[in-house]
Amino acid sequence: MTTERETLNYGPVLFHYDLFPEKLERHGRVMKVITKRGTFALKEAEMSEDERNWFTHVIQRLSEIGFHQVVPLYPTKFGDYTVQLGSKTYYLMPWFASDDRNEKGKEEILLDQIGRIHALTLKEQDFSNEVVEHSYQFLMNRWENRQFEMERFTEEAEQKTYMSPFELTYLSHFHQIMRMTEEAKRRLKDWYDTCQREKRYRSVLCHGKVSRNHLIFNPTGEGHLLNFEKAVLDTPVRDLAVYFRRAVHQREWSKEHGKQLLDIYEKHVPLLNEERGLFISYLSYPEPVFNAVDLYYHKRNQLSQIELVHRLEKRIRAMKNIRDFCELIMQTPPPPLEMGNAPTKIHINDEDHI
Repeated sequence: MTTERETLNYGPVLFHYDLFPEKLERHGRVMKVITKRGTFALKEAEMSEDERNWFTHVIQRLSEIGFHQVVPLYPTKFGDYTVQLGSKTYYLMPWFASDDRNEKGKEEILLDQIGRIHALTLKEQDFSNEVVEHSYQFLMNRWENRQFEMERFTEEAEQKTYMSPFELTYLSHFHQIMRMTEEAKRRLKDWYDTCQREKRYRSVLCHGKVSRNHLIFNPTGEGHLLNFEKAVLDTPVRDLAVYFRRAVHQREWSKEHGKQLLDIYEKHVPLLNEERGLFISYLSYPEPVFNAVDLYYHKRNQLSQIELVHRLEKRIRAMKNIRDFCELIMQTPPPPLEMGNAPTKIHINDEDHI
């Protein structure tokens, strides 16, 4: 529930839609707006002008190219699709009530829809040695700097007479973590060498924040994607890595189910060999574990050792799940394309963006 003051604060935004709320309910960064004209979802975000223009372009373009499973945006009475108020950006969508009946197959629907978006926007880029070189050097330098930070943390901990429970836990897994780091770097180098040899690179429209929380169902049970605020043109591996890094934390995760989900995606866009290697590289790099060390550095006086150790162990288990998953997908070829599901390459000029 919201207070009267909050209701007044949203008045200037809802004015743009001629909406007069009878009731407002906060759901994270989404406000459920109940009016006589119906129930709506008002999303609050932080976007620059260029980001707002790109965001609305993405939503409209997806509809134009035949992907209609996106939660639509309502225009204001002035014809705009976003409202800027101070540093905040707002946009209005229909409100879709949650339905637990659809939760069981949610992951499959999500990967299928991401695969369809990627297939519809797949484009063979003109090979640019400078772009590939920059991407490789940037990521490799960042990974090596992070690795150096973790090695320094290890050396400092080993010099102590009494180590904390967190430090002891980290050191007991240190060699395994470094092996995954080296594996990720090796895979990244393989990707770079293959790109140089094959002279090819593919891009798609990436959702940017692929998560089961960003798939909701309309009253008829049809899944719709939302939250394209971070959409970007990039390798298809970007979306896949974001999704699977989160998925391995789920209690019901298994490498076999993960392989099934990847198969669903690859019915639309089979990964090239170098893309598969890049995917494994992204997954293998133990950034989540390194982030747990960062948390220890900055929050060790605010969080208990038990909580810090628990978070670290959880992320180490997730990395083991990733390792097993990567070993499985390296052993099996991608599924064949189904008839009627061949990737559609849309060759467009720079003004089209997508």
